[in-house]
Amino acid sequence: MSTTNAVRGAASSPDLVALRAEVLARVDQILPDLARSAEQAETDRDLAPESVELLIESGALRLFVPRRFGGYEAGYRTYIDTTIKVATACGSSAWLCFITNHGDWHTGQMSQSVQDTVWASGPAAKVGTLLTPSPGWRAQDVEGGINVSGEWPYASGSTFSKWSLIAFPKLGPDGQPVDNILGLVSNDEVEIKDTWRVAGMAATGSNTVVVDDVFIPHEHTMLMSDMLAHRFPTPHKSESMYQMDVGAVFHLATLAPCVGLAKAAFDLTLARITTKPKPMAYTFYEDTTKAPATQFAMAKAGWLIDTALEQTRATADAIDRQARSASAFSGLERGTFAMRSAMGHRLCREAMDLLLDVHGAGAFALSNPIQRMWRDFHIASRHGFSVPGLKHEIYGRALLGAEEQHMAPIV
Repeated sequence: MSTTNAVRGAASSPDLVALRAEVLARVDQILPDLARSAEQAETDRDLAPESVELLIESGALRLFVPRRFGGYEAGYRTYIDTTIKVATACGSSAWLCFITNHGDWHTGQMSQSVQDTVWASGPAAKVGTLLTPSPGWRAQDVEGGINVSGEWPYASGSTFSKWSLIAFPKLGPDGQPVDNILGLVSNDEVEIKDTWRVAGMAATGSNTVVVDDVFIPHEHTMLMSDMLAHRFPTPHKSESMYQMDVGAVFHLATLAPCVGLAKAAFDLTLARITTKPKPMAYTFYEDTTKAPATQFAMAKAGWLIDTALEQTRATADAIDRQARSASAFSGLERGTFAMRSAMGHRLCREAMDLLLDVHGAGAFALSNPIQRMWRDFHIASRHGFSVPGLKHEIYGRALLGAEEQHMAPIV
C-alpha cells in the first residue's frame, strides 16, 4: 500500500486509547453478572442468552465489527485487555471473546457482499470461525462458487452464532493441498451436532457444524495465501483494523483468555490467603503467608503472569502500529511473536501449578472456583494455535531462514 493510503488509513482510524477506556469501563459493569452465572453456564454447557446479550451490549463482542455497521474497530490491544478482564469472571465468556471477535475481523477483511450479508441487521450477528474440517470433507467447484460438505468440530459459540466461516483445503491438479479457502455459510443451512462434552471451557458451546452440499459463492470466499500476503478483498482499505497482519494475529489470538485465567487465579489466591489466615497443613504455620514456600510460590507465579502479560500487550501494541502502517510484518517478526506467545502459555502454565500448590488439595473442591479456572486454562492453552512446540519451530525456521519448509498453512 502506498504511503498516501497508509496515512489516510491512520487518519480515519478511531482513537484506540479512548475506545479502550470506554469498552473496559462498560465491561467492568457486567463482570459480576458473568461471574454469578459461570457455574451454571458450565453445567448447562453453554452461556445463557442473557450473558451473550451482556457481552454484545458492553462491546466485548463487537470489538472488531466495522464502525460502519455499529461496531468499535477497537484495535488489538483493546481485544487483549478486554478478554483478560472477562476471563476474571468467566473463562468460557473470554474464549468466546476470542472466537467471535476474530470471526468479525475476518468478515471485515472480506468482500462488501460478505459484510452486507452478515451485518444487514446490525452488529449483533456473530460469526464462528472453523479452520479445520474433519476427514471426509468435500468441495466441488461449480458455476459461480463451490459446493461444500463435511463436518467442522470445535465450533465455539455455535448455539448463538448466525454465520460460520469454514476453512477447507484448495487442492491442486494432483489432489494435494496447495492453499486453504475460507468461506461464509449461514448457520440456517447447517446442522449443529451436540458434541462438546469436555472437562474445561464447557460453556463455549463448541459443537460440530455439519455442512451438507452447501453452495458458497466465490465472492463469499477468501484464500489463506491472500490473507497471509496482506491481500484482503474488502474495498475499505483505509480501515486499519482489517490491515492487521494475519500471521501475527493467529499466533497471539488464543493467549489472551489464558493470561486472563492465570491472572484471575492469582488474584483469587492472593485474596484468599491474605483476607483470612490459612494454615499450612502438616506444619506449625497457622498463616501460610508466613511460610517461605508460599512466599516463593506467590512471588514466582506473580512474576510469571506479569511477564506473560507484558509480552502479550507488547505484541498487541506492535500489531496496532503495524495495522496503521498497512504493511505486513516480516517472517522473522512473525516468528518472534509466535515465540512470545509460546512462552506466554508456558509461563502461565507454570504459574497455575504454583497457585494450586498454595491452595493445596482444597483447590479441587467444586466450591472453589480456581478448579474451574484451572480446567478452563488447560483446555484453552491446548488449542491448535497454542501449541508451544509448533511456535518454537516457526521461530527457529525464521531465525535460520528455512523458508522452504512449508509445515502449516497459517505461516
